[in-house]
Amino acid sequence: MSKKLMLYGANGYTSRLIIKELVGQNIKPILAGRNKDKINNLAEKHGFDSSVFSLEKSDNIDEKLEDIDVLINAAGPYSLTAKPLIDSCIRAKTHYVDITGEIDVFVYAESKHKEAKDAGIIICPGVGFDVIPTDCLSYLLKDKLPDANELNICFFSENGRPSIGTAKTSIEGLSNGGKIRKDGIIEQVLLAHSVKEIDYGQGPKMAMSIPWGDVATAYYSTGIQNIIVYTPRSEAGINKIRKQRKWLFILKLKFVQNYLKNKMEKKIINGGDTDEQRAKSKMWVWAEVKNKDGKIESGYFQIANGYDVTGYGAMFFAKNLMENTFDGGYYTPSLLLGPNIVESLPGFSGIKFSNS
Repeated sequence: MSKKLMLYGANGYTSRLIIKELVGQNIKPILAGRNKDKINNLAEKHGFDSSVFSLEKSDNIDEKLEDIDVLINAAGPYSLTAKPLIDSCIRAKTHYVDITGEIDVFVYAESKHKEAKDAGIIICPGVGFDVIPTDCLSYLLKDKLPDANELNICFFSENGRPSIGTAKTSIEGLSNGGKIRKDGIIEQVLLAHSVKEIDYGQGPKMAMSIPWGDVATAYYSTGIQNIIVYTPRSEAGINKIRKQRKWLFILKLKFVQNYLKNKMEKKIINGGDTDEQRAKSKMWVWAEVKNKDGKIESGYFQIANGYDVTGYGAMFFAKNLMENTFDGGYYTPSLLLGPNIVESLPGFSGIKFSNS
């Protein structure tokens, strides 16, 4: 009997790219989500089966996942969708992957390791641009400096724009400020808490700390106790954010979030960039590890647009789970399939390592 794959949140922008990758591998997913008309129309267009359900009732989710072997969750914000789907996947004995970059989701997923192991299933969130490339680079650098106790990560997009879903998730996350890992513990800090000059092959650039998924996942993959994730920003931009961050609490207000989300929807045409626009947009990934003696190992590389990487990554991990057998439990991407999977990502340039 052939194995069944379900894509939940199938009508989103990134899901279009995941579907394209799956079709290229002759995989016919069951398209699922909450919007009956959109899901059924999409399934009819592709000639796929469909499944329509919300996540309010766990019994209903369990029933829908009963005969599913692998679930790809592409329905954000994952802070709302991951928990009920992970819990149901454990009960239904269904492998779970998603494309989140949200720290709290990774922490929750890791907390379900024993239950997933007992159920014989894999829980592996973050199988897109968040966090495959950064996770793999962190793992490889730790191999080069086994006693590293500090990890800094940075990524940068050339010309790319977020999808509507990503933009909405970012709006919700901004109100929570920043997060870093210090002495093994995730700490709440202010946005742009740390500033660093970083050179990822295009000359030194200023970068500020952001609350990104690797604060959780890189720790699980490497055991490094101190982790900060950065993204480039001009000095003027960093100063502006630091001046405004005391007002970020207003983003917790629902009407403010709705206003910003509606404004973002009008700004982002067709849900996100076209194929041609994405082809012109590349991503840079950089990281460094440091030990107590001050020795540093660093590396950087370029890959394709983050959404193309995500479409490929979701397919690649789901396909592996359908074709191979793994010991159950929670995994990061590098721990499940090994750090060298980074070499298979679209547009991978090869890693340029250096040390000091």
